Amino acid sequence: MRGIICMALFAGAAAFVPCLSTMSTPGDPVATSARRDIKSKGVPFVVPMAVATIAALSLRQRRSTAKTSRKAEEVVMGQIDPETGKPNYVNPFEERIDFEKDLPPGTQKDPSGKKFHPYTGPVYKKVPVVEGLQFPLDPNLYYPPLEPPEPGVKWGDGRAQDGNWYMDIEDEKVQYWQGVGKRKTACAIVRIVKGNGQFIVNGKDAIQYFNNYPIWWLKACEPLAALSQKNKFDIIAKSFGGGVSGQAGAIRLALARAMQEYNFNWRPLMKKARFLTRDWRMVEPKKTGQPKARKKTPYHKR
Repeated sequence: MRGIICMALFAGAAAFVPCLSTMSTPGDPVATSARRDIKSKGVPFVVPMAVATIAALSLRQRRSTAKTSRKAEEVVMGQIDPETGKPNYVNPFEERIDFEKDLPPGTQKDPSGKKFHPYTGPVYKKVPVVEGLQFPLDPNLYYPPLEPPEPGVKWGDGRAQDGNWYMDIEDEKVQYWQGVGKRKTACAIVRIVKGNGQFIVNGKDAIQYFNNYPIWWLKACEPLAALSQKNKFDIIAKSFGGGVSGQAGAIRLALARAMQEYNFNWRPLMKKARFLTRDWRMVEPKKTGQPKARKKTPYHKR
């Protein structure tokens, strides 16, 4: 038994020495220290040290090959072609209304939506990216996905890789659309899914949450009701801050923004009805030294 162990030790030492010469560079400190230990401490020390040294060298070799194989793709700057007038990037948030094709000739189309300015930053595969990054990203520094989304796909706000929102309902992956709204000091986050007209606010039925007051309930779901879509979607709202009336106004704005995410062609109608306008009316704050916002202490000459 001892003879077999000694033969294995000598075989390991004999195999370890050429490994050092093939896997290391001439000035490698790991290989140099390993050779020094072989001469000073002998064969019994070599085998466990050989395993650790070979593992370290192979890990270093894999990292170096990974760095060399990860070639940086070309990143260009965003610009508009002067001949064609088209940009070399795609902005998914720059949406446009699909006008009807049967409009009379010469009809003036009113512009709707935000005005987007030309982008002049870095562009990778027609996608605007952050300056200073090289793609694909280094897996040792970043979590996947290591590539930007496809051109024309929205990103951020918890979206999936395909640019849509998904939630699990009874172990089923369901797509939803969401929006955020504010009114007075209240805030609301609304998600809409395809359904039959259910309206849930903070885990309760909307009629119960709004204290059976129909004006608040109708105000909250007014955008869907105005477009005759109330019974085609389920509304899941979360509201906080302010009072019930302010929360109803916040849900109304958030619902309109979620509907705009679903169908951007609804924007002109909702914009005309002021469903997409943030209501900035708030209670005027109290003044220092005075009892209320406008009420003053009576003036006495003496």
